[in-house]
This record gives sequence, structure tokens and C-alpha cells, in this order.
Amino acid sequence: MNRNYIHTAAALVLVLSLIMGYSVQDVHASDQQISENQQQQDGLINRVKQTDRRVKQIKAAVDKKQEKLAESREKSKWMKAEIKRLNAQIDSRDKLLKKRFRAMYVNGGNMNYLDVLLGSESFGDFIDRMFALKTISDNDQKLLTAQKQDQANRAAQQEELAKEQKQLEDGLTELNDLKDELLKKEEDQRSQLARLKKEASKIKEKEMKKDEEKEVSEAQTHAIAFENASDSNAVFIKPTQGYVTSGFGKRSFDNGFHPGIDIANSEGTPVHAAAGGVVFRAYHSSSYGNAVMISHKFKGKLFTTVYAHLSGYEVATGERVAKGQVIGKMGNTGESFGSHLHFELYEGQWNPPPHNGAVDPMKFIQ
Repeated sequence: MNRNYIHTAAALVLVLSLIMGYSVQDVHASDQQISENQQQQDGLINRVKQTDRRVKQIKAAVDKKQEKLAESREKSKWMKAEIKRLNAQIDSRDKLLKKRFRAMYVNGGNMNYLDVLLGSESFGDFIDRMFALKTISDNDQKLLTAQKQDQANRAAQQEELAKEQKQLEDGLTELNDLKDELLKKEEDQRSQLARLKKEASKIKEKEMKKDEEKEVSEAQTHAIAFENASDSNAVFIKPTQGYVTSGFGKRSFDNGFHPGIDIANSEGTPVHAAAGGVVFRAYHSSSYGNAVMISHKFKGKLFTTVYAHLSGYEVATGERVAKGQVIGKMGNTGESFGSHLHFELYEGQWNPPPHNGAVDPMKFIQ
């Protein structure tokens, strides 16, 4: 290549840079800032997701504890009824024992077994009286034993009930405290993420070349002037095969606005024109990566579709394309994490951030 040409080109780049108000060093500095900011965002997004998963686990544990507490409360109702039954049984037996003790006292302490036996009229009567006394003595012993056992059971059940309820309530309080702590942590992380996104947006706004926006706008205006309106309705097809990993609108994990949908699949998956139209831009963008932009007219109404992060495109600016025509391959270029197609749809012309006019493509895809 001619050396003079190289020097002239370099000088021209320098002049253009000075005219546009920034230097090559400024661009590199902005790129570094964006890279560092994106790394921080990625780290925070991962932490938000981890915290969110942990919050869900804790909520599930809280639900289980609450179920167990409800079961324990049902069990406590049964135990209270059982304790009430034991109390009644103990009270009834107390009265019976008091009568027995009173009878024994009236008869001089222990019953006078010898008088009872000597009062027998025959040996058979003696044997009967002896067995009767033995039965009375055994019954007294059984009454006392049953009384002690019931009292012990009552005390044990009361202690078990109190202990179980205390453990469950303490566990529930601990889990709720942990859930609140995690929710606060998640809120702080989201706040930090929102701050980083705001900073990134300011850096990008400062970094983004205004001539790129101008070129896109002029290219679309030029394409519209030569594009004939279709008589059909605004019906679009899904531009590629895969599953939607991120929908249109506000995203929960970072509270940011997503102006399109992301469809994930392996790199190289064919990408098709969602409707017939004119390619007004097929180029490489720092944010979109390899991108194709198509304008469509339906009964005089303008629509715009954007296909971003392509591994490569197979159409050229100014080319008319048919619905379903392959325009490129899915990739991972530009500001992208993983192979996918970022697909935007506008009612009207394409607009830069905050992407006024962007609509949910899923409402138009059939």
C-alpha cells in the first residue's frame, strides 16, 4: 500500500476525531470504562440470581415450617384434649382414693384384715374373704400406680408440647429474619446494578458515535422513499429457531428495559427476515455486533425490524428481501453473552436508546 496514502488516511482519522470532539485515547478510555462496568454488572447479576435462588429456598423452608407449625397446633389441640381427659381421670381417681383413705382411717389406718378373716363362718368363707381382701389391696395398688402413670404422662405431654411449639416458633422466626435479610441484600444489589447501568448508559451516550445514529436514520429514510407499501397486514414470522431467554420490557433481575426479545440457539443457526422489506443497514455495530435492519411497509404504515449479534450477515444495504429469506446466522458479536439473536420490532423508524417506538415482537409474530 502507498505510504503517502497511509499517512493521509491517518491524518484524516485524526482530523475527524478532533472535529467530533474526542481522541483515540478517549475512545480507548471509554471502552475500558464500559468493560469494567460490564464486568461489575455481570458479577452483580450473578450475585442477584444467587440471592434470589436463596430467597426462594428460604421462602420454601418458611412455608414448610409454617405447615409443621400448623400441624403442631393441630397436634396441640389433640394433646390438650388428652391432657384434659387425663386431668378428669386423675380428679376422679383422686376422689376415689380419698374415699379409700378415709375408710382406712375410720377403720384404724389399714383395714383390720384379721377381724375380717376371723369373722368367717367356714373355711370356704375364710378363703372367699381372703381373696376379697387381696383383690381390694391389688385394686388399691393399681389405682395408685395408674394415678402416678397418668400424672407422669400429663407432665411429659405438657413438656413435649411446649418444647415442640417453642422450637418451631424459634425456627420460623429465624427463617423469617434470614428471608428479610436476604431480601434487603437483594434490594441493595439491584440498586447497585441500576446505578452501574445508569453509569454505563452515560458512558455509552458519551461514547456512541452520533454519525452512526445519523447514518442509520438517513439510510432508513432513503430506503423508505423507494419502498412500495404492501397490501397485506403487519404479520411477522419468528425470525429463527430457538427458545426465548429474555422477553420484551422491564427485566426482573436488573430492572432494565429490554427493547426486544432474545432467542437462544447454537451459533450458525439461520436467521430469517420476519417480513418482506428493504435492508437499510447491514453493518457491524459496537453494541449490536453484526446487525441487519429492515424497513417494512404495510398499507402505508412503517415497521422496522432489527437482527443483532449475528455471526455474519448475508444481505447488503439496499437489498430487498422476502419474508423467510435467510439474512444471516446467529452469533455472539457485540455486547452479547452467549449465542443468541436479539430481535427488535418498531412501529415506525428505529430509534436509539431509550428506543422509543419499540414494541413487543411476540404480539406481531404468527
